[in-house]
Amino acid sequence: MNQVKAKKLQTKLKPLLIPFSFIYGTAVNIADSYTLKKTKREFPKQKIISIGNLVVGGVGKTPLAIKLANSLANYGKVCVITNNYPLKDKRVHLVSIDGNIFKKPPKVNDEPYMIALKCPNASVIASKDRIAAIELAVGLNTDFVILDDALHVNNIKKDLEICVFDKDNPFGGGFYLPAGLLRAPKKAIDRCDIKICVSKNKTDKKPPFDCIEANLKIKGVFDSNHNPIDIKDKTVFAFCGIGNPQGFLNTASNTGAQIKDYQFFNDHHQYTAYDLKILEKKKKQSGAEVFITTLKDFVKLEHLKDVCYIDIDLEINLRLVLKEVLDGQKNI
Repeated sequence: MNQVKAKKLQTKLKPLLIPFSFIYGTAVNIADSYTLKKTKREFPKQKIISIGNLVVGGVGKTPLAIKLANSLANYGKVCVITNNYPLKDKRVHLVSIDGNIFKKPPKVNDEPYMIALKCPNASVIASKDRIAAIELAVGLNTDFVILDDALHVNNIKKDLEICVFDKDNPFGGGFYLPAGLLRAPKKAIDRCDIKICVSKNKTDKKPPFDCIEANLKIKGVFDSNHNPIDIKDKTVFAFCGIGNPQGFLNTASNTGAQIKDYQFFNDHHQYTAYDLKILEKKKKQSGAEVFITTLKDFVKLEHLKDVCYIDIDLEINLRLVLKEVLDGQKNI
C-alpha cells in the first residue's frame, strides 16, 4: 500500500484504527528494547553506516545512500546493502561489483538494481539477511558498508546511525500504524548520530529538532535510452508504484508537462502484461503523448519505448555527513 491509499483509509477509519495503533506501537517498542539488549555482530575492519527512518513511505533514504556511496568511493571500497523487499527470496544476491551489474528485476527488486545503475564505483548486495550480506561484502574487501533502510536492524554493531525525516511531517502524523505512518519506536531517534530532514517543496517550515536540512530536486527527465529530454508543454500520462506517489505527481507537474491522467500502484509493484495493457488503454483515452514514471519504476520496464522517467537528486551539504563517517578527517 502507498501513502495515498493509507492516508485515505486512515482519514475514514481513524477512530477505529487508534486501538490497533496502540497495540502495534507497544509491540514494536517491546521488540526494539529486547533486540537492543542482544549481542551484536561486529565487523571491526569495516565502517558500518545505517540509513533508516521512522515512518513508512519514501522520505529520501535511498537517494542519500546513493549520494553517500558515490562520495565515499573516493576514500575506499563501498558496498550498499539493501533488503530486497518485497521479494520473499532469502538468498544473498550480489547485484553488482564496481558498476558491473549481474542481476536485475525480477531476480532482484527494483531498488538494488537502481542503486547499482547509479553507483558505478560501488558494489550492491540485496538480502533480507544483513549479516550474511556484510560477510559477502567483507569478502569483497569493502571498507564502507552502507545499510539502506536499517534503523530497525539491531543485531549488527553500527559505527554510524543516520535517520532521515520528512521535514513537513517527521513523525507521520504522530500515530503508529495503522492509524498513522510510524513503523519504528519514536525513542529510536535518540540513538541516531545524524538526523537529516528532507524537504520536497523547499518550505520555510522549521524542523522540530536539530538536523541537517536537505532538498529533493529534479535531476532531469530521460527517455528509454537514458538520454535527457525536455517534456515542457507535452501531455503525459503519469504512473508509479512508490511509497509516496503524490510526491511524484507533484514532481512531474514541476517539469512543465501537462498531466492528462495518472495511475498509482502499491510500492514496489511488479508490472504484468495486463497492467501495461490497462495503462496503454488509459493513456490513449486521456489523449496523452507519452508515459512518465519514476526511475525506480522504469528499471522494471526498460523494454518499453514510449516511457520517459524522472530522476531525482538529493541536495545536501554532504561534507557534514562525511566528517562524521570519516571521523572528522580534514580535506574532505
